[in-house]
Amino acid sequence: MKATTTKNHISKLRVIRVISFASCVLTALNLVSSAIAGTTYIYTGNIYNQLGGTYQSGGPYALSIEFTTTLMGPALNNLAFSDITTTVTSYSFTDGSGLTLNDNNNGIPNVEIEVATGASGNILRWFVGAYTSPSATTQMQSNWQSPTSFIPGADFSETTPNLAGDYGFVEGDPGTWHIATVPEPGALFLGGLGSGLLLLLKSLRRAIRD
Repeated sequence: MKATTTKNHISKLRVIRVISFASCVLTALNLVSSAIAGTTYIYTGNIYNQLGGTYQSGGPYALSIEFTTTLMGPALNNLAFSDITTTVTSYSFTDGSGLTLNDNNNGIPNVEIEVATGASGNILRWFVGAYTSPSATTQMQSNWQSPTSFIPGADFSETTPNLAGDYGFVEGDPGTWHIATVPEPGALFLGGLGSGLLLLLKSLRRAIRD
């Protein structure tokens, strides 16, 4: 009887070690999966050449944009001019002046991301802007060959409507986009492996209780 009890105790210890190891692997897989759960684009604009108010001193100023979309791989290829705002999980607009519009201080509803892409998901045409609510008195925007912009082919920042106060502006000189995060084809495999490990953990825990 005593030998049987000892044997069961050792078996349970082994199961506990397996659970501990599997938990570590599952945590690692979750971190990897979350790290590749989207695609990040970064825009580098050209220097503003028309300035007003506080933008007339200091500088140089130029628009920088970063946003992450849940779209990955083929879903981003050869897009006609499309509004992908609802897929955006984070964004940030800066210009070097200290003005920043992002999802931390303004919220996702105040951004608009419309793009047309090439065969590799590279952005070819765009309308990308962030705005304060409710009157959009402060905004930062870049567009190129966009059907919707009120100032075609311009990058600008402003703190009053219609470039009437502090502003920086450049027209007809588009910046460049590049993809900072390339989705990994193994993401789906990792997700499936994580689900399998989760089921294994549940089974092992039941075995210990029994």
